[in-house]
Amino acid sequence: MSNLNPNVQVESDEILTQRLLSAIAESGDGHCKNASEAGTAMIRRRLRENGFTRLILPFQQVSKADLTYLPDSELPAIVEEMEPDSPGAKAIPFNDTPDTQFYRGDKFAVYFCNITTPEYTKNVYELMTYKNDLRQVVTDNALKDIQTEEDNRTITEVDRVVGSTANVVSPVTGLVQHFSINGGITRSNYKEVLHHLEDRELNNGVFLMNRHTAKEFLEWDRSEFGGDIAERLALEGLSALSEAKVFGVRHIFTMKRDIVPDNVVYEFAEPSFLGRAYVLEDVTMYVEKKRDILRFSAQEKIGVTFANTSALGKTTFAG
Repeated sequence: MSNLNPNVQVESDEILTQRLLSAIAESGDGHCKNASEAGTAMIRRRLRENGFTRLILPFQQVSKADLTYLPDSELPAIVEEMEPDSPGAKAIPFNDTPDTQFYRGDKFAVYFCNITTPEYTKNVYELMTYKNDLRQVVTDNALKDIQTEEDNRTITEVDRVVGSTANVVSPVTGLVQHFSINGGITRSNYKEVLHHLEDRELNNGVFLMNRHTAKEFLEWDRSEFGGDIAERLALEGLSALSEAKVFGVRHIFTMKRDIVPDNVVYEFAEPSFLGRAYVLEDVTMYVEKKRDILRFSAQEKIGVTFANTSALGKTTFAG
């Protein structure tokens, strides 16, 4: 997954720290507009990854002019249209007339929410005791935390739609969209996952699983994967899967096991059959210095709606 700050220039720790401290010391009380650049030699505690929600449903930037104000809500929203269902065609005798069919399009609203980090506070003189740019490290982690919250809300909504009990009709959609397969992730069993969306006349867009679950592919031998791919998986791990494709379907392997459970595969149709994701206000840092105290926080305003709820699926492998 790509870096959130691709244009950042990395310099020595001493230059970065001095730049941060100079920007703070030379500015008056109020808002500091100068931000330090990324770079650190600190030992990291764990690897943080960007969000997977934006890989499932690409976000589009919108502005205040795009908003629709609804009579029953004060929340900002955008109203979108969804194609109408079709009754189909039929053959009739030459002297007969066609049936009358009234048509209308469906509409749905994309509501926006605010995702924010805590307000981080630090005395600027305490920052002088660090060789590395502590503020930038906290900022980078905070941006990752924002996308983690996006992912958490996405999976919570998918679980609500497909239902908590496998092989039972969802109370939201009236369809079976949460499946359970016994016997583990074998090639024969995994083939069944491809049917769930296609049986509802949708293409498989992207599948999501955690890396722990994805390592089940490493057990597939030449009889299951075929050719040299089995050997490459044994030597190179999951990176041997070109573009993370299995059976022609793009996969996302995430480290977030607390959000995406083990032995679970989430299935999403292509974005144009799925819904809308909008950014009303991109991630914005609010930095304030008053006397010797530096405060900063980050927030974004986004809206995500899965309009076509039948375009979601979930499979739990047992055994």
